[in-house]
Amino acid sequence: MRAIIVSAVVILCFLISYFYPISEVSSQDTKACFKCHSIKTLKKKLESAETLSLYVDKSKFESSVHGALDCSSCHPDISLKNHPTPKKIQSKRDYQRRISQNCLTCHPENALMKPQVHGKIVKSKEISCAECHGSHYIGSMKNWKKTVKVSQYCLACHKFEISKTLPSKEKISLKVSEEEIKRSVHKNFECIVCHSDFSKINHPIYNFKDKVHYRVEMTKICTKCHTDKELKKNPAHYAVAKTTPCIQCHGYHEVKSVKVVKTAPESQYCLNCHSRAISMKMKSGESLSVQVKESDLLASVHKKLKCSDCHKDFSPTQHPIRTFDSVAEYRAKAKEICNNCHKEEVGKYDKSIHAQALVKGNLQSPDCLKCHGYHTVAGIKTDRNLRMGLCAECHKKEMETFKLSIHHEAFLQGKQNAPVCSSCHNAHDVLTTNIAKISDLCIKCHKDVKSAHNKWLWNPPVRLSSFVDTHFASSSCASCHVKGQKAVYLTLYEKRKNKPFTLEEVAKILNIDLEKVKEKIDINKDKKVDSFELWQFIDALETKSDVKLVGRIDVIEPNEAHKIETKKVAVKDCDVCHNPKADFKGKLEINKEGAKPFRIDFDTKALNSAYAIPNISDFYVLGTTKIQILDILFLLALFGGIAVAVGHIALRALTAPIRRKRREGK
Repeated sequence: MRAIIVSAVVILCFLISYFYPISEVSSQDTKACFKCHSIKTLKKKLESAETLSLYVDKSKFESSVHGALDCSSCHPDISLKNHPTPKKIQSKRDYQRRISQNCLTCHPENALMKPQVHGKIVKSKEISCAECHGSHYIGSMKNWKKTVKVSQYCLACHKFEISKTLPSKEKISLKVSEEEIKRSVHKNFECIVCHSDFSKINHPIYNFKDKVHYRVEMTKICTKCHTDKELKKNPAHYAVAKTTPCIQCHGYHEVKSVKVVKTAPESQYCLNCHSRAISMKMKSGESLSVQVKESDLLASVHKKLKCSDCHKDFSPTQHPIRTFDSVAEYRAKAKEICNNCHKEEVGKYDKSIHAQALVKGNLQSPDCLKCHGYHTVAGIKTDRNLRMGLCAECHKKEMETFKLSIHHEAFLQGKQNAPVCSSCHNAHDVLTTNIAKISDLCIKCHKDVKSAHNKWLWNPPVRLSSFVDTHFASSSCASCHVKGQKAVYLTLYEKRKNKPFTLEEVAKILNIDLEKVKEKIDINKDKKVDSFELWQFIDALETKSDVKLVGRIDVIEPNEAHKIETKKVAVKDCDVCHNPKADFKGKLEINKEGAKPFRIDFDTKALNSAYAIPNISDFYVLGTTKIQILDILFLLALFGGIAVAVGHIALRALTAPIRRKRREGK
């Protein structure tokens, strides 16, 4: 009961002092405090190195709402008996927070919670009482509200580091910089011009789900003045405004004049919007980020270019609206931009397996943007690590195998002529390995390779470079320089154009569905083509087209070709291939548009058939892949030649007397 009476007396005293400030300090103790604290130079050095003024203006204090209180009412731990006592103070902010706790002695927390917004600030403890209300010169809130301007009233709280935590656990800052407002085109506006549902007596509380919801709702403020009719004057801006909240580009309170922005350098003008997280929608529903980071541009090989050097239809005075069906179409159109300067590279790319795959709908297939990026274009020619890394992003398995090769070992040693992916496969005109003639690219680095091979790769007593050329034409370098099983590959070609047939072309020639081509080749469906099946298939094609089979020896697993061994362990024995017991597999392959070739096993006995003579171009391996009729013809020719020579000599010997008598008779 006693505690209630004491609290009531304290509150009554406070109310009396609030409405009728006392002009003179009544307490003797308080007067004693002023003997020192009225000295203007009285200061204290804090642990944070800040300086805290201990001066209190007596007249201002007397006119404050606390003028009737003793100093000990707010500083209960200080009295004339124990003062001055050295006190550790960390910082000004820390001190304000500690002193503010004493406010609760007279201002119960439940009373502070009644004004909803004030209660939330008190509860959050982000701002102490002293930070907003001051320390010794606290005036009447009622009188202050009557005289202060609306914006200054708002800034009394919003100038501090206060924030709001949303249900999504995201935080939004509610701090407003007066300096930012002064620099804004809205500098002459009072807060309530935009925030029309706020006033000195009304402060609603919004409940936003997350930051996106917050931005969308805040943007509705802008549309009060900036109507659709006005925004449609700039179609590009209007399109962005319909997908991106205004404040995401223009900011919250430091909104600049658009006229000022247009005077900026072109790239800076573009970045004013594109540096933000904005995106464009495709007809397919896909979304593509059109954000551009200035740091990316400055690190790019295009750093000296203006935006309009690539985006020729755009400038500070025009910004056309473009629509795309999908991201794939956008990427295809972007290639046209690259073509303005890089015609040769784009032309090569258009013939590559990558381009064909993209046309067929494989969105993972590389194009200009996929490899070089949008605005982060790096100098790939000089950065060999980057060149290799680009391919490795998609071809991880191949990269792991390449790391086991002598080529990668040379790369790690820093040898400048050590090959990377594009050294063998080219950078832009990447073809399927069966038609890319990769062995020809090996010769670019290994210039003396023919003379080196001619030392052992010859047919005694004949030693000709053409003999080496024949082997190079029908055997891949990997077939001798990589361990592992080899195969005889027969690739279907068109004779006149000397280009590989595609599976799609075969289906069209035979007038069957693409899926039926395999059944046309493998009639008994045992997943292996025998001699009869192979030549029956070729006959069926020959009646409607001019076809041939091009043969070569290569490794069975294409990825194994990356694991090139040292020349010390390379094959240098003719008997490895030219041996009836040599174990070669047979692979029939037909190219596919934008994809790896279709392959199926065939029985190498098919090469013994007479059908092989007219149908397999420039390919004949004695031994395993022997065409027996050629061997027979060869032997007949050999023995025939010997017989003619022997017969001629014998005939000359037998007819010598006859010829001698004829001469004597003459």
